[in-house]
Amino acid sequence: MTENPILDYLNTLPPVAVAPFVLRRTEDVTGVSGTGIVADGALFPAAGQNKAVVRWRGERGSTVVWDRIQHVKEIHGHDGRTTVELIPVGELIAALKAVVSLPSAPVYSDHPGHIATVTGYNTALSDVRTAIILAIEALHDHDEAL
Repeated sequence: MTENPILDYLNTLPPVAVAPFVLRRTEDVTGVSGTGIVADGALFPAAGQNKAVVRWRGERGSTVVWDRIQHVKEIHGHDGRTTVELIPVGELIAALKAVVSLPSAPVYSDHPGHIATVTGYNTALSDVRTAIILAIEALHDHDEAL
């Protein structure tokens, strides 16, 4: 346990075993699902041996389990018009931990030429840090309500 309850909460999150992803389509060759993000998915890399679950968006949504993520790419890739974009949850959590661990008060440089840059950086970082903490607190409150 640290003196930072937000960091303590982040440290309780389990390791990421499932990699979320989206299917992003730049051109709809079939005229069925449109363009943009057309499906959400989860990749089970280790224990699942690269199985993937895809949930299609839209009024004709469906859920499909694939034996390999490669099969999703082969069937729905349409020669690169649809791509699988992994969402790096583990890296995002690590970044959140790094930002939350930073001091909340601005740190000023001893070098006169750097004060303005450092002050501006710390102000922006403070705003980001506050937004992250509020989001984590809301997630924590939601988890406790379940």
